[in-house]
This record gives sequence, structure tokens and C-alpha cells, in this order.
Amino acid sequence: MAAIIFDFDGTIADSFETLVGIFHDLTSRERHLSPEAIERLRGMPLHSAAGELGIRPWRMPFLVMRGRRRIGKKIGQIKAHPGVSDAIRRLHAEGHQLFIMSSNSEKNISTFLKQHHISKEFVRIYGSVGLLSKARVLRKIRRQNRLGSDTCWYIGDEVRDIEGARLAGIRMIAVTWGFNTAKLLEAHKPTATADKPEDLIRILEEL
Repeated sequence: MAAIIFDFDGTIADSFETLVGIFHDLTSRERHLSPEAIERLRGMPLHSAAGELGIRPWRMPFLVMRGRRRIGKKIGQIKAHPGVSDAIRRLHAEGHQLFIMSSNSEKNISTFLKQHHISKEFVRIYGSVGLLSKARVLRKIRRQNRLGSDTCWYIGDEVRDIEGARLAGIRMIAVTWGFNTAKLLEAHKPTATADKPEDLIRILEEL
């Protein structure tokens, strides 16, 4: 059986529009981004998108910290991506160990999982992870839970998820229903790409 570490926002939670709205509030932007502008930003890694929006790197941790508090007030409005909850239940039923690692807070994630009746499927939540700390925390999860690299997978929706998994020495499935576009994800060569949640089951069975 495999150990599967999930990203949260964009991978499990369909929180993109909520996070865009919070971004507008925190940065006091006068105009909302057009759908075309948002789609263009989805085709960029995080650091490039932040630069495009005029956000200096030193401000990112501050915005993330404030964003966690605001998203907590909206967590009841956020839905799971269609089919993700069923895929999680099936993976758990098949005996896989499931974890979550996210820059969102453990409290927000726990509330969401209980609302969608998938809290018991996860062994542990690793929340409030720094934007550039994914590889370090992935190694920590492996070490604390004695997970072998040959049986460990990370599932996420951004380029930084691919890069973090590669640095941590584990395989990675990039999902195309989240924040970054399929084209951008595939250009960074994840182990596999899932276009819909049921693909996760097939990929894990095949590999």
C-alpha cells in the first residue's frame, strides 16, 4: 500500500475563486481581474504570477498569514472538487495512508474535511507550511511516519508542488483541475498527470 500526501487548496478544495477574492481585499486592488487575466496567471508559477501582480516577495508570507484567517471565515462556502471526496474514500478503503500538507491552516482544513465527511480518511494534517518549504516538510512527513520513497506519492496542483516532490525524492501526480494549467504542469514533468479524480486511482494502480 502507498502513502499519499495531498495538497489542499486547488487539489481537494475548490477554493480558487475564494482565494482570488481574498487577494483583492488584501492588496486593495481597484479593479478585479478579468477571467482572461486569471487564466493567464494560472499559466505561471507562483513567483511569476506574484511579480505580474506587483507583489514583492517579502510581502507574500504576510499575505498568506492574513489570508488563512480570512479563508477560515469562508470555509463553509468552499466545495470539494467534484469526485475528489469519492476518490479519497476509495483510496482509504483500499488501505493507503493519506496525509495532507498545505499552506492553509490545520484548523481550516479540519473544518473543511468534517463538513465533507472525509476527516477520518486522513492520518494527519500538516498545515501552515511556508510557500517555499514544501520539500522540507515532505521530508519531515516521510521521516516522522517512516515512509519509503518507493511507496510515497505527493498529489498537488501547482509547479511548486512538482518541484517540492522532486527535491524530496518522491513521486508526484499533478492534477489539472486546480490552480496551474495542464500545459504548465506538464512542462515541469511530474511523474504523472490526472485530469479527473478517478485518474488518481488508475495511476496508483498502474505505477
